[in-house]
Amino acid sequence: MADENLTEPADHGNAALAAVERLLAQRALEFYEPYPKQMAFHEAGKSFAERLLMAANQVGKTLAAGSETAFHLTGKYPDWWDGRRFARRVIGWTGSPTGQTSRDTVQRILLGRPGEWGTGTIPKTDIVDIKRAAGSVPDQVESITVKHLSGGESLIVLKSYDQGRIRWQGETIDFVWFDEEPPEDIYSEGKTRTQASKPHGVFVYMTFTPMLGMSGVVVRFLKEKPPGTSVTGMTIYDAGHYTPAEREAIIAGYPAHERDARAKGIPIMGSGRVFTIPEESLRIEPIAIPPHWYRFCGMDFGWDHPTANVWMAWDKDQDVIYVYATHRQKETTPVVHAAAIKGKGAWIPVFWPHDGLQHDKGSGVQIAQQYKAQGVNMHRERSTHAPKPGSPEGSGGFGVEAGILDMIDRMQTGRLKVFRTCTEWFEEYRMYHRKDGLIVKEGDDIMSATRIGIMMRRFAKVAPLPQRATAPKFVVTDPSMGVLG
Repeated sequence: MADENLTEPADHGNAALAAVERLLAQRALEFYEPYPKQMAFHEAGKSFAERLLMAANQVGKTLAAGSETAFHLTGKYPDWWDGRRFARRVIGWTGSPTGQTSRDTVQRILLGRPGEWGTGTIPKTDIVDIKRAAGSVPDQVESITVKHLSGGESLIVLKSYDQGRIRWQGETIDFVWFDEEPPEDIYSEGKTRTQASKPHGVFVYMTFTPMLGMSGVVVRFLKEKPPGTSVTGMTIYDAGHYTPAEREAIIAGYPAHERDARAKGIPIMGSGRVFTIPEESLRIEPIAIPPHWYRFCGMDFGWDHPTANVWMAWDKDQDVIYVYATHRQKETTPVVHAAAIKGKGAWIPVFWPHDGLQHDKGSGVQIAQQYKAQGVNMHRERSTHAPKPGSPEGSGGFGVEAGILDMIDRMQTGRLKVFRTCTEWFEEYRMYHRKDGLIVKEGDDIMSATRIGIMMRRFAKVAPLPQRATAPKFVVTDPSMGVLG
């Protein structure tokens, strides 16, 4: 070995037992058993060029990526591996915010702590060389050379974001592992370094807890969702190394505005989040909807941003609204979208916002009227809040804040429930936030459709009764019996 830190750790206690412990510590990669969410993250690498494991603190996200990195560097993939494989030596980079965080996190996972190098995910027997980094951070490593199963030697270079974009240019590499969220320009540059790699092309994976809120990188993966990207979420409840009591104690110890990010991997919004009610109090298993419950559908129009529909059932007796289905699609014509709406029940009334009165630039026909023409049961008027007693219908206005307060009241009192199968609904629920006091009108399509539907629930309908078969008419012409029909 080329570095003194690869010497054996000091013997403690029984020599034989200590020797066994050292050998096991130097073969940590063999004992890596991923949790289901870690496994899903690995498997996504087979189909997706860009992956994100957006996870809670201390649940094993860095260990997952560090183990995968070691698999690629050594070529020693376990039997259960179903992710991307390299049959040759590879060159990879890692990224961390600073040199110190690189040493304390990525380097520790790959090599072990200073003085114990060879006890990380890279097996000690496969480490060929360790190059120290020049700089002021003690024990920081710049690169590691690793034996690959093919007979070649892989190289992993440990970089930091504070080096600037220029230091991320020039090289052609096989993969990049970003540990902690990178700036947009660093992410773009790192990804570009992999695009000429053969035979796979772009191969990037990230692990972080989203403490920076709706940053450019988070928006790219959670809202823009370009082809080839994948997000795996992992919460503290997905990590098997905590007991229920430990989980609750950990969560209680976080500041309230950080709990979703640190415990669930949901981007931090601070006081900017519109809804702060825990998802667990809203989410339920799907149930059979009784025929006497009222049904309705809220709709929000879009083109470059999605058109969205949310179907709801209202238990009027208990005044509880259940969100049971959603549909969201952008750049879709009324003809196509109408088919999806009618597929949930052509009789269900659809409530729509005031922009449905706008005229289509091409045809000159109102947007709402285009859906009516396709057989969608659009309500006769735009959506408004219920009028005050004695006031005419339509006089209640359509203020957004009033609708949001109504939703919050229902959430807090257990009168709004959402089927767990409505994943798009929960996705927007987490992201719905304010900036400078105003609601951000991006990625809010399903939330808007929900609000619009709830404000018009007074016009909800019960499913029509099935048509009874009628007996055929007959005529008796016997004069003695008269005429019957």
